[in-house]
Amino acid sequence: MKPIFILMILFLSENFLYAQKPVLHDLQDPKMHAGCYIDGKNNPVGNLSEEGGALFNLTGKDELFTAIKATKEYPEAYGNKVYKIYIKEIRSEKVEDSCIEEKVYSIKIIYRKKAYVYTKKGMCGC
Repeated sequence: MKPIFILMILFLSENFLYAQKPVLHDLQDPKMHAGCYIDGKNNPVGNLSEEGGALFNLTGKDELFTAIKATKEYPEAYGNKVYKIYIKEIRSEKVEDSCIEEKVYSIKIIYRKKAYVYTKKGMCGC
């Protein structure tokens, strides 16, 4: 009985270590210019208009994710060797008397063959 208990603990701890949900951290240098951003606590968590792709911080440092093949459901997609990030706009409202649009995004992150879905607010500006 004791070996089964030990094996169960090892199995559960291994799944816990490998199945950690990715966290969208605030960008350290969001490179704010005209474009689209996904809101975070103090800074954006995503800059969708960075030249050559999008900027995200999933590991504690800002990383450039290059554009990858999107899907019908998620028309924007970015990736690197570890993560694939799919984004779709759920809702958009133009801010009165400005060129800013407030948006709500659905974000699907594929990490270790598992999908994690987030809903975040954001904005696009001119």
